[in-house]
Amino acid sequence: MRNFKHSVIAMIAIAMISSLAAAQAADLRSTKAEREQRINAAASDHSITIAEKDMTEAVKGTAEITEEENETTIEDVVSEGEIAAKNYLPLAYIIASSDEVNIRETPSDEANVIDQAEIGTEVEVTESTDGWYKIVYDGGKMGYVDADFVTQNASEAQEAKMCQDNYKIAQVQLEGNSVRVRSDASTDSAVLDELEDGRYVYVVEGKDDFIKVIYGSDLEEGYIINTSIGFTGEWESKDTIAQKQQELKEAREAAEAEARAAAERAERAAAANYSSSSSSSSSIGAVYNTGSGSGSGQSIVDTAMQYLGVPYVWGGTSPSGFDCSGLVQYVCRQNGISIARVAADQRNCGTYVSRENLQPGDLVFFGKGSIHHVGIYVGNGNMIHAPQTGDVVKISSINSDYRISTYAGAVRVY
Repeated sequence: MRNFKHSVIAMIAIAMISSLAAAQAADLRSTKAEREQRINAAASDHSITIAEKDMTEAVKGTAEITEEENETTIEDVVSEGEIAAKNYLPLAYIIASSDEVNIRETPSDEANVIDQAEIGTEVEVTESTDGWYKIVYDGGKMGYVDADFVTQNASEAQEAKMCQDNYKIAQVQLEGNSVRVRSDASTDSAVLDELEDGRYVYVVEGKDDFIKVIYGSDLEEGYIINTSIGFTGEWESKDTIAQKQQELKEAREAAEAEARAAAERAERAAAANYSSSSSSSSSIGAVYNTGSGSGSGQSIVDTAMQYLGVPYVWGGTSPSGFDCSGLVQYVCRQNGISIARVAADQRNCGTYVSRENLQPGDLVFFGKGSIHHVGIYVGNGNMIHAPQTGDVVKISSINSDYRISTYAGAVRVY
């Protein structure tokens, strides 16, 4: 009697599973028919037959009924995915680092390129041959593509498509420390800047153990160690960033051109003063006010501009090489102004000036806890300074995120 009861339960279970499979198959038939019609239409042109599969094969062996002393269990492993996998060609997506992927006539790098597919293009894989997939795409076209350029992960394909036109936004995550920005993907390359915990960056690409990023309000580029950031899940348009970078470049070029023009005007004025003076010593005194400490701020800027491109040298105090405070002290001395040697002491020279009232020639300082950098303000939110080892005297913004966060005041020494 017990065996009869178990047999009845087993028969009911099998009937239930068969009904489930049939219902699932019915739900998929309309979609399947549309895709097979498209695929077979293309296949007929290439003498290929897409075989029809028996739906009962999809569920054969997928239900297991076991009898034990006091119970009967049914292991239902039939799923829509399993049925689909047995009746559909595998869905996949084009993915690669470039915008488009070559589709070839035969499975070889030497084969003719018959088409190209954009990243994210949905394809159906009909066969796999030595690292190549034969695909059906775009309403029935066929060809071969390198298997490395195909994924079945829709999310991965969508992200790759997003990366074509956008940068990922990430945030420095260092628990209070800072990460160095380098000129190349190597710890031996020059240090361009430092990014503190919480700073946001745009991710350009990965390279070995580094990530190339765009950072700061100046939108400069450099490399940071790839373990120092976390992705926010947000994106920024590449076109937007490129436009802002171009605007910043044009603004810097305009500032440098104006500074060069000002330097030329100063030189002409100095020459005129010299020729009209009865004494060369008196003319030099008129131009530079040697020892008087009353040189103009613009004169300080004009003098500093003469040293654009001079290499940074730690401890340097001459045109053969400057560090940041060495440049400032030398330029001030050329204008008859005597100030201290190091940046921290230079901060105590002259008269304090608020950020809102900065004028060309003011000295601007940076550091948290202690002063570690100084530059000469040139106007329009820029300064001329000697940044660091591996760099040269140049003009940079004082309004980048890093410079804003480390701004430590300004003084006027003229």
